[in-house]
Amino acid sequence: MGGKQMYSVLLVDDEPWAIEGLKMFIEWEQLGFRVTGVCENGVEALSAVRESMPDVIVTDIRMPQMDGLELISQLQEEQGKSETEFVVLSAYGEFAYAKRAMQLGVHHYLLKPIIGEEAAEVLTQVRQRLDSRREARQKMDNGIEEASLPALAAQRMKDVLQAIEDADRNRTAEVIDELFQELKGRSLDWADLFAGSLIVQCGKLIRESGGDPAVLLRPRTDSDSHGPEAGPAYVRARILSFAEQAIAAMQSIRESRPGSTMSEIDRYVREHYRSPLSIRDIASRFYLNPVYLGKAYQDKFGCGLLDRIHDLRIAEACEKLRRSTEPTSAIAEQVGYAHYRHFLQHFERRTGCKPAEYRASQK
Repeated sequence: MGGKQMYSVLLVDDEPWAIEGLKMFIEWEQLGFRVTGVCENGVEALSAVRESMPDVIVTDIRMPQMDGLELISQLQEEQGKSETEFVVLSAYGEFAYAKRAMQLGVHHYLLKPIIGEEAAEVLTQVRQRLDSRREARQKMDNGIEEASLPALAAQRMKDVLQAIEDADRNRTAEVIDELFQELKGRSLDWADLFAGSLIVQCGKLIRESGGDPAVLLRPRTDSDSHGPEAGPAYVRARILSFAEQAIAAMQSIRESRPGSTMSEIDRYVREHYRSPLSIRDIASRFYLNPVYLGKAYQDKFGCGLLDRIHDLRIAEACEKLRRSTEPTSAIAEQVGYAHYRHFLQHFERRTGCKPAEYRASQK
């Protein structure tokens, strides 16, 4: 990493094959991480963390003795506000668990089976959050408190917008509380800037989701007045009230056309499955929460979104194997696989044989 900070990672999963998959399909060191420990359940992980707190904990949800959500909850209770980032491993059928993870303040998750490209994308986001906090802390340590304000406010804005998109009211309030606590003692002028930016970002989100930004009312911060109502608690309440309106607007948009949105997404997948696609990319394009997208797509079509992408790719690969003599590596790339081993994995899972065997059987 050329001298850059390497962040420590603890892997927690009761299935040995899952741990091996995490090690095999993720280029940890290239992404700026080092796996420093492996645990089989939450109890074992809790003991390990008490001795040395890692920068990142990647944990499965369902495990014996203590599951991943219990682990996160217990650590939050013991450690208080921690800078450790959690990445939750979940399957499509575990939507309720993933929702609970969001309520615990978890921002990152990976869907099983683990795909290297998606893991790299999530871990890049994790690293950006860790880098941002590290830089802000260094500036604070060096006495440059004012210089850290823009980065801090920008990071908290991202967190608030994510919570609003997730319709997570508890997380929204938590992030806003954190911001007010971190900027305690300052002039409330920053609140006007924060509120104005929040209005613009939420309006854009609602408009691009097919809604009317006019449903939002501008939050009054009254930072220039000197009345008793203009203190931090009042300003916080006004910003939180606006965030609540934005959450309600996003929920209304989703509830008004869930079926048509899923059909649009399926059409988009059928047109672009040869391109690099991830659930997070598709969710971002259609302004949906990734967990919500996975659950809604599964409910409507009876299969997972990633399964649909791989089904389309392998179906085209089979057609090319029957009709051409091109090398299988070239076919794999044409249908959307950057790594040949991923192509083999999904091809064998769907056909029960290797590409060469399939081609021979069609002659």
